[in-house]
Amino acid sequence: MGSGEWGMGNMECGMRIRRVAGRFLILALTTVCAEALNISPSAFPAPHSPLPTPHPHKIHVSVTHLEFNQPKQTVEIVIRVFTDDLESALSQLAKREVKLDPATAGKNRQVRELVMAYLRSNFELKNKAGRPVILSWSGIEGQLDVFFLYVEGRAPGGLEGARMRNKIFCELFDDQVNIVNAKHQGKQIGLMFESKDDFKTIR
Repeated sequence: MGSGEWGMGNMECGMRIRRVAGRFLILALTTVCAEALNISPSAFPAPHSPLPTPHPHKIHVSVTHLEFNQPKQTVEIVIRVFTDDLESALSQLAKREVKLDPATAGKNRQVRELVMAYLRSNFELKNKAGRPVILSWSGIEGQLDVFFLYVEGRAPGGLEGARMRNKIFCELFDDQVNIVNAKHQGKQIGLMFESKDDFKTIR
């Protein structure tokens, strides 16, 4: 194996490790926030838990994790959502029924374009100077009940003082709650967005 192949293998391995770690960090954060909001943690399916059929949920919540990558000067974002909520939002945007297959969603260009179009309208991040952070697609992973959306953007200077707006699914549910956990320079910063909220500052 050449040095280039070895480097690429290490890069892919590192990305997978970061994604797995991110999933379990988000799961832990969800449990803590669920307790604080008096929400049963069982309403949040664990990643890759084998569930035979989708089950309806009584709460409307998403959980987002942002982490600043110092060497790349980028912000890496993982958004955890319920599958049926995501399908409803994308169907409304596309004006047709959208069903997501966890096995093929990552390879589907139409899914990618729909998800990015939806996020551009409902999920915004601005740097400390007030300039928008342009988000780009990194991937999608899912199972029957939950999907993870991966995006990233250039953010020289980091997340300190950045402002964000999270309106995910607020057009669908008046009681939607979007929980955000940001990691920057060793600090954990938590925000919570309800449908009435606009931009909030990460500090």
